[in-house]
Amino acid sequence: MDAHVDLDALLAPLRADTLSGAALVARTAADVMRRGAVRISAGSPEELRSILGQISVEVLDAQPSMAPLVRLVQDVLAAAERADTVEQARQAAVDAAEAFRDGLEARSTRVAERAASLLPPSGMIATISASSTVREALARAKDAEVATGRSIQPQSRRILCFESRPLKEGRGLAESLADAGAEVLLAVDAAAFSLVPTCEAVVFGADSIGDRGVVNKVGSAALAHAAGAAGVPVYVLCDSTKVLPVGFPQVVEDDRPGDEVWNAAPEGVEVWNRYFEVVPLELVTAVVTEDGVLTPSEVEAMREAMPFPEFSRRWAEGR
Repeated sequence: MDAHVDLDALLAPLRADTLSGAALVARTAADVMRRGAVRISAGSPEELRSILGQISVEVLDAQPSMAPLVRLVQDVLAAAERADTVEQARQAAVDAAEAFRDGLEARSTRVAERAASLLPPSGMIATISASSTVREALARAKDAEVATGRSIQPQSRRILCFESRPLKEGRGLAESLADAGAEVLLAVDAAAFSLVPTCEAVVFGADSIGDRGVVNKVGSAALAHAAGAAGVPVYVLCDSTKVLPVGFPQVVEDDRPGDEVWNAAPEGVEVWNRYFEVVPLELVTAVVTEDGVLTPSEVEAMREAMPFPEFSRRWAEGR
């Protein structure tokens, strides 16, 4: 790695983020790629592209469950590949990283707008973890309710937040929603089968959608199964960068420190701690993207039509 690029320092914020959803993680990754491109000292476009490729691998390895990072590195590397000089390649990489970051914001907003009009105007809506897109959708739904007078009674909608162990980011979402004026109920993750039947809808984000299904925070599958048993619709909110082409690996076998669950567990007790799990796509009523509300079969058709670039294929095969 080039001496001008302190990769560990560059990647530290990305590696350390264990609370944010995929959209916020992707923004951090875009900044890593942008700053990396600025700092690279290279004698040729080929050398610059080679170092960018190394940074890209480290970015993907830092958060392997987050599908938007795949699109990010593809965009940056493709932009640099088209340049003829070092400075042109550098600027192209910077521009691509910034465009990706700005595009995330716009796509997330469109997803939230679509979801806000889809969610029921009253009753309880359940969610888990702390998706920024879900938070915006719930806020927009509340604003639309007030603006259109759909709600006869104030606070006609309640939000059920599951705390999302082990880091309990669901508490942060609950507090944020309450500060915005929502009526919020917080519950432990294990209460899913007791409380989801009282809800009008379940909504959560996604870190990726691929061959295995929807990858999201542990606890999401319990919500989806509980909703299916109770006839409650399940909506997944994610922009198109979360959708992976057929054959791309989805990482959930990512063991985390046991101390997060039980600090100083006694001898003889092994603590299992993973953040992510798979929700079968057939349990999902619809996936809300920036381009439309898709059925599971439409999502699969979208995935089949997606390209699988060579750089991404090499990284995937190396895992």
